[in-house]
Amino acid sequence: MRVLELDKKKGILGLAVENLDDLWHLYNLIQKNDVVYAKTTREIKVRNGMGKFSEGRRILLTLGLKVEKVFFDRSMNRLRIRGIVIEAPEKYEGIKGSYHTITVQPNSNIKIVKQKILDYHLKRVEDACKKETKPIFVVSIDDEEACIAVVHRFGFNIKFEKKIRLPGKLEVKKRDEAVKKYFSEVLKALEENLKNHTNSVVVLVGPGYIKEEFAKYLKEKLKPTPKIHVGSTSSSGLAGVSEAVRSGLLLNIAKEHRFLRESQLVEEFFAEVASEKGKAAYGLEEVENAAKIGAVKSLMVVDKLLREASDEERLKLEDVIHLVESKGGEVTVLSSEHEAGEKILSLGGVAAILRFRV
Repeated sequence: MRVLELDKKKGILGLAVENLDDLWHLYNLIQKNDVVYAKTTREIKVRNGMGKFSEGRRILLTLGLKVEKVFFDRSMNRLRIRGIVIEAPEKYEGIKGSYHTITVQPNSNIKIVKQKILDYHLKRVEDACKKETKPIFVVSIDDEEACIAVVHRFGFNIKFEKKIRLPGKLEVKKRDEAVKKYFSEVLKALEENLKNHTNSVVVLVGPGYIKEEFAKYLKEKLKPTPKIHVGSTSSSGLAGVSEAVRSGLLLNIAKEHRFLRESQLVEEFFAEVASEKGKAAYGLEEVENAAKIGAVKSLMVVDKLLREASDEERLKLEDVIHLVESKGGEVTVLSSEHEAGEKILSLGGVAAILRFRV
């Protein structure tokens, strides 16, 4: 993403959208009642010299919408913004006041006008403008199952899963042959996913020794060999991937990944909840009270809450966010599409790690 225009006083953000991650950031940046301007297509009818409307035709034009809903379609690499048209070229009648949906895709520009730009909005834009982070491929493997997942800024996607029953350790020859075949299948799936990603990082996790054996196998067979890390988890398969994310193991490898930072922050929050000293608060009212006395160190708000809250609730949320920022606290908007965000959503969508117990 690139910033084309920024006027904090007027609430204006002009942005160039470059990739899928940028669409995810926009999805979390654009909120109800914002006004967005972008090029779009629409079927229109124009009056001819006789005062009659001509047959409808689809044209390209720039419209301004007051946002009502935002939809992120990851499978189609697009963001859809629905709202009421408040600005349109004067020569086209009947557009203002009607509903329209703008589709935003990579390699397009958009202007967003907010009533107020807060620090967490700017932080989101700054995050999006950073050089694209390298994807992390996690292979969670043992002698019963394997799972390959790719970690993005907005979560992780499962690319491959396999369950297996290897011959017993006493059947040495059969077991060795079965392990080679098993490794070959996992390698093939990994190669298929790595081919479109240069300079990727591969992290092997799982219980037992199989992950170390597979690491040796990869270094021999996978060319060019990516950077490979090995770490331990108590589970393999999908459960092992989730554990690696929650535990902070991946964060030690790639500190720039927003999704991993979010997951670790939520784990810290729940550790505080479980602690006797319990420097934590959750629910809007409890967090607001803590914010008023400057007790909030890290505020977490789930994106879904910001998007779906009523106007009154959203304004109250933004007041709390502004209060936390003004007292030097950090604000993180969590994705509701991964486990960390879901956990906070179950507590009301707002939670905080405190500087001191209240």
